[in-house]
Amino acid sequence: MNALFVIAPYKYEGLWVFDDPAVGLSKEPFIAGIDTMIDKVVADIPRAERGFRAIFSATPFPGHNFKLE
Repeated sequence: MNALFVIAPYKYEGLWVFDDPAVGLSKEPFIAGIDTMIDKVVADIPRAERGFRAIFSATPFPGHNFKLE
């Protein structure tokens, strides 16, 4: 069984951030190079800096586009 998570990253003051109101996060920045990875993944998505939906899981799921190891 897959457990899918969804966030909507967007750029704020030059950084990739996300909000999660359920746990009180607003403009939470990504760390450890994830922002650089996001830049590469969304390079062909117009206006991705305005926000996009990222669906992820600890295990591969049908339709996944990327796998981080």
